[in-house]
Formats: sequence, C-alpha cells, structure tokens
Amino acid sequence: MDNLPLVIGAGLTDSQIKFINSYTTNYCNVSKACIKADISRQTFYRWQSDSDKFAEAVEQAREGLKDRWEDEIAKHVFEDRNPIVLNKFAPAVLKDRGYADAKDINLAGQLQNDNEVIVTIIDGGEVADYEG
Repeated sequence: MDNLPLVIGAGLTDSQIKFINSYTTNYCNVSKACIKADISRQTFYRWQSDSDKFAEAVEQAREGLKDRWEDEIAKHVFEDRNPIVLNKFAPAVLKDRGYADAKDINLAGQLQNDNEVIVTIIDGGEVADYEG
C-alpha cells in the first residue's frame, strides 16, 4: 500500500504544491520551477530535507518524467521504427537477452605479426582485451 502514488496536496503547503506543479511542467528543472513558484533554491532544498511528503512528491515527479521519456523512446522504436533510437536503447533494455553495447578500443601499439589476434570480450558492459 505504501507504493501508491502520493495524492498531491496531502501534507503539502500551497507553496509546495505550486512548486511541484511547476517542477512537473518544467521537466523537473529545479531552477525554472523555483522561479515559477517564487521560491529560492535554498527553500527547495530545505523542504526536500525537512518534509518527507515533499521529497516523495518530488521523487514522483521525477519518476513521471522518466515514464514520459520511456513513452517517447517506445514511440520512436515501435511506431516510427527509428533505427538510431533502437540501436541506442536496445543494449540497455535487452541486456539480459545478450545485447551489449560495444565499446571502441584504442590500441596504443601495433600487432607484432599477422598471426596475433586481439579478442574483445563484452560482458555486462565491461570490456576486457586478450592478446594472443
């Protein structure tokens, strides 16, 4: 039951509600939200540390923004079929299915002969080289 969304306004002052509304409409930009809500950044940080309800409302606004980003990414992948977006986010979303983000490797030296091989192992985002 604790995971239910906070009802905005429950336990918040009118100024805090004004900030949360501004924070949400300004894509969670603290500076812009403070200006629109007529408060200082210091007030925001004080509210953040002093009020669990306010901190929870701020966190829910951030999570809501992430949800909007996910929706936008999904639109570009599934509706627009944008290959750039697909290639960028597939490794993050499908890591558990074997997709990985390959890293460019800059070698400082030259191979000694044509028989040498450099193996790049990609394991969970970690890249390790083996020369042999």
